[in-house]
Amino acid sequence: MPDTPAPRIVFESSEQHRAAPSVVHFGSLDEINSPKIGNLEVYGRTKLAIILGVKYGLLHRIIKPNDDNMYALSNHPGAVNTAMQQQCKDAYPGLFGKMVTAIMLAGGRDDEQGSYCALYAATSPEIEEKGWNGYYFHDPGQSGKEKKQAPGLALGAALWDLSTRMIKDKVGDDALVDWNAAS
Repeated sequence: MPDTPAPRIVFESSEQHRAAPSVVHFGSLDEINSPKIGNLEVYGRTKLAIILGVKYGLLHRIIKPNDDNMYALSNHPGAVNTAMQQQCKDAYPGLFGKMVTAIMLAGGRDDEQGSYCALYAATSPEIEEKGWNGYYFHDPGQSGKEKKQAPGLALGAALWDLSTRMIKDKVGDDALVDWNAAS
């Protein structure tokens, strides 16, 4: 459609991607299911995977090679007061869980404030003007400072390969089709 802005795909990540284990390889299902990894590390690894999947999956493997006019972005909504804070008491019994819950509830954003960064990524003309495709945003207009692992092309490739293997294993070899295949 001529004279229309490029479509955008916006994923919710988190600054908690920093809690991902330092030895993430995305090499196997056994690694992903390791019982040695705690709840916070699992959450962090998931949020790291979102950043990597946007930048080194969608952008580098689909959008750029096909010269598609679309944007893939990820963002951190901030510490939004949701039921997740209440779950900290269960995940971390005792005083620590209660303290984390109290701090997060006191300093967290409400639902509307938590949506600002995603809305910015989805609608701001600045994204196209500055060519911010594949970016991770910490706040509206502020590119996030990713964990050292996040700028890793090799780690992004490993995530893509593991994801592809898992999908094919669970759904079948014909579950994924070539983006360029004729329909």
